[in-house]
Amino acid sequence: MRIGIITILKVNNYGAELQAYALQAVIKKLGHEAEIIDYLFYKNKGHKKTWHSKPLFKFGFKKRVSERLYPILTRMRERKSDAYVRRLANFEQFHHRNTSLSKPFATIDELYASCPTYDIYVSGSDQVWNPGIYSSVLPYLLDFAPEGKRKIAYASSFGVDSLPIEARMVYQELLSKYAAIGVREANGVDIVSNLGLTAVNVLDPTLLLTHEDWMKVSTGVDGLPSQYVLIYEITSSPYLMDIARDVAKHMRLPMVRICKSASKEDNEAINVLDAGPSEFLWLMHKASFVVTSSFHGTAFSVNFQKPFFVITPKRKDNNSRQRSLLNLLGLSHCLLSEGDPVPDDMNFDYCDAICRLNEEREKSISFLTNAING
Repeated sequence: MRIGIITILKVNNYGAELQAYALQAVIKKLGHEAEIIDYLFYKNKGHKKTWHSKPLFKFGFKKRVSERLYPILTRMRERKSDAYVRRLANFEQFHHRNTSLSKPFATIDELYASCPTYDIYVSGSDQVWNPGIYSSVLPYLLDFAPEGKRKIAYASSFGVDSLPIEARMVYQELLSKYAAIGVREANGVDIVSNLGLTAVNVLDPTLLLTHEDWMKVSTGVDGLPSQYVLIYEITSSPYLMDIARDVAKHMRLPMVRICKSASKEDNEAINVLDAGPSEFLWLMHKASFVVTSSFHGTAFSVNFQKPFFVITPKRKDNNSRQRSLLNLLGLSHCLLSEGDPVPDDMNFDYCDAICRLNEEREKSISFLTNAING
C-alpha cells in the first residue's frame, strides 16, 4: 500500500517531530510505502493563511491576542542567536536523514488542489484534532482526501477532555467517514463514543519503536557529565524545579536542562540550547533521572526505562495524555500535580510496566495492521 500521513511536524518541537517519524517508520516496518504529507502547521513560519484556513470555531479575545503575539514573541525570544541557528539546523537535519516527505504545502488551498494520491490516508498522532488549533482543523480530519479512499486514524489526540458543543457536528460528520479510529488517550475513546462512533485506545507511535530502534537515530552531545538529572519542562514551573532540585540533591548529581527553545535560561542547570530530535533522544538515553511536564518526555522516560516524575499544572485541562498512559502502565505514582508533597521513594521497578508496555505495543501494532489491511 502507498500511505499518506498528515500530522503536526516542523514546529521546532521534539515530541511532534519524533511522533511523526515513528508512525512512518512503523508503517514501513509493516511492509508499506509511507510518506508524510508536508502540510505546514499554522505555527510554522512558512505557513500562509488564506480564507479557507481560518479557524472553524470562535475563540475568546485572550486566545486571539495570544495567537497574534506568538510569532512576534518567538522572534524576540530567539533573536537569531548561534544556538538558535544550530537548533534549527539539527531539526532540519533529522528530517532530511530520517523522514520521507511529500512536497511542502504552504497553504490549505494548495493541499486541497494538488495533494498526492495514496491508497490510504492517515490522521497521525499528536494533538491533530485539538479544537483549540487556531486554524482550520479540517485537513487533520482528512477532509481533503478523495472520496472512496480508505481513511484511518492512529493515536490522534483531541488534546482536551471534551469537545465544545459547536465542534461536535463537524467532528461527527468527518470521523464517521473513517474505516478505523485509534486515539492516544482513554478519554479520546469517550469523546468519539459521545459522537456515536467507535474508537480504540492505542499507544503513541513513539512507544511502538523500541529503545534500540531509537538509538539508531540518536546523536551524542559533547561536554556533559556522565550522570545527571534531566529537566524537560514545557512551561516554566517553580514546583517542577523544586522537585528537580530535591532529586538532584538526593542523588548527588548535577542538573541538565533541555531548553524548549534556544533562549537563555538561568545558570542553575547546564542548559542545552541547540539540541534537535536526535540529540534529545541521546540526552534522554543518558539521563539518570528525568523530571518533565511533557507528554513525550513521559513517553521516552518509560520507553528508556528511566526513573522519572511528570509534573502536571493544575491550571490546565490537558493532563489526560500523561494520566492515561501512566494508568495504563501502572505508573500513576510517577505523576505529580503542582503542590503535591515530594515523594520519599525514588526507587523504580520497571518489570511490570515493561510487560504491560510490550502487551500494549502488540495490541497497537495489531490495530494498525488491521486498519491498513481492512
